[in-house]
Amino acid sequence: MAKVFISHSRLDGWLVKPIGEALKGIGVEPYIAEIETPEAKPLPTKFKEHIQSSNVSILLLTANAMKNPNTRDIINWEAGTAHALGRPVYVFREKGVEVPLMISHITDYFTFDPIKREDLNAVMTRIKKIAQILKENEDIAKVVGTVIAVGLGALLLAYVLSKV
Repeated sequence: MAKVFISHSRLDGWLVKPIGEALKGIGVEPYIAEIETPEAKPLPTKFKEHIQSSNVSILLLTANAMKNPNTRDIINWEAGTAHALGRPVYVFREKGVEVPLMISHITDYFTFDPIKREDLNAVMTRIKKIAQILKENEDIAKVVGTVIAVGLGALLLAYVLSKV
């Protein structure tokens, strides 16, 4: 299943929850990064594993995320980890929010005004489009894998029958 890692502030549940539901609705698994999620692993290990198993990372850079130094540091780390692992990083930046230097050099951006409904709809549309492309690519990969497996199976069967 295609998976999307979502970096955010815990104060932005109003934005994160509908994004997660929309992704689930099209068959894409959201991993909504939470510090408090109980796992018997150090935080960097937990997040790295989830970033590694995701197809892309989405950063929600809001005023809430950037004004808290801990959240800002974590999002910077998540972006750097995704980049180091070769995962695409998409940034959805609230209008007026400063983008950390390193993130500004490695990502694709979409700026939105959280007060404007059309901007929030555009965020949702863009994220769903990214997820839909992931889902379609995953479906194509499954078909190609099945065709290859069937072809190899047929070759193996032909080889075995030729030896009989």
